[in-house]
Amino acid sequence: MGLFFLVDGIESIRRFSDEVNFTWGDLVVLLILRLPSFVTMLLPSITLLTTLIVLTRLTRQNEITVMRASGISLYRIIIPFLIGGAIIATLHMGLQDQIIPRTNKAYKTLANHVKNRHVSLEAESGKIWYRSDKQIIHARSGSAKEQSLYDVIVFRFDDNHRLVSRIEAEQATFKKNNWQLHEGIEYVFGNSVQAVTFKDRPWRVLIDPTILGIKAGNPDFLSISQLHKLALRLQKEGADASTHWVMLYRKLADPLTTIAAILLAFPFALRLPRQGGASWSVFLGILLGFAMFVVIDLSTALGLGGRLPPQLAAAAPVVIFMSIGGYLFLHISQPKRGG
Repeated sequence: MGLFFLVDGIESIRRFSDEVNFTWGDLVVLLILRLPSFVTMLLPSITLLTTLIVLTRLTRQNEITVMRASGISLYRIIIPFLIGGAIIATLHMGLQDQIIPRTNKAYKTLANHVKNRHVSLEAESGKIWYRSDKQIIHARSGSAKEQSLYDVIVFRFDDNHRLVSRIEAEQATFKKNNWQLHEGIEYVFGNSVQAVTFKDRPWRVLIDPTILGIKAGNPDFLSISQLHKLALRLQKEGADASTHWVMLYRKLADPLTTIAAILLAFPFALRLPRQGGASWSVFLGILLGFAMFVVIDLSTALGLGGRLPPQLAAAAPVVIFMSIGGYLFLHISQPKRGG
């Protein structure tokens, strides 16, 4: 924590010290708002180091040998570590889902204030494009709170993808599980163009009104549920939602790195002290853990670049390293007999 405050504090002073609105109080608040992201980033590393240090000490003092000689298997020994890992993973998930999006948004708002940038991060969604069956919908804006679309244009097509009508309406509202268009006009295209005005009319369309208030922006400002709804909305609008899917699956997979770190630490902490010393086992465990984080970040970058499917980019590295750790743990828990 001290290293974080030192490094990030110096960087914040470098970025904002020339701003007229910058105060030392702002510096403290900025550091506090950045702290949850930093803690979340370090949780798997902390878990890995803690597991390595505790098990290496127990091994050097022959505590593990006594446990196993008393009939306690490695499966029972690892249970408290996995329970602790599950608690940390739950904390990790809670921070990513509820705390970090809020602190990221607050950090950005305060940074904009210090830089005298008046940018609203709470604006309603704008310029909505949506596909539903044989319709393409465009709206100037939408409100999830009011469950409404404003300045709506609907293009309708037949089975041969020919435009058959165009509807322009001032507003569309969602009431009693149905959409209605208000104050509009429909142009029907055929041998001639017919224009029909209307005050209110039902509208058959599949649009979830709860996603209208989510503005397409930085995924770091959204909870897991909001990010999921936004990714679905962008996908239905025909936009590229791959970035949002990758970030969503990454948020879901990241807490599992804690369990992977425990499974990776166990074999090195229990086996290698007898072969090359505790320092060597800790070093190799840290090296493997570092490799895991590098591969995860590399895979995420490939997913963001469209080189890997979102689910594979986010989950595959974690599953692979959990499998490696599980295999090594099974190997040491069932040593060869005889010979």
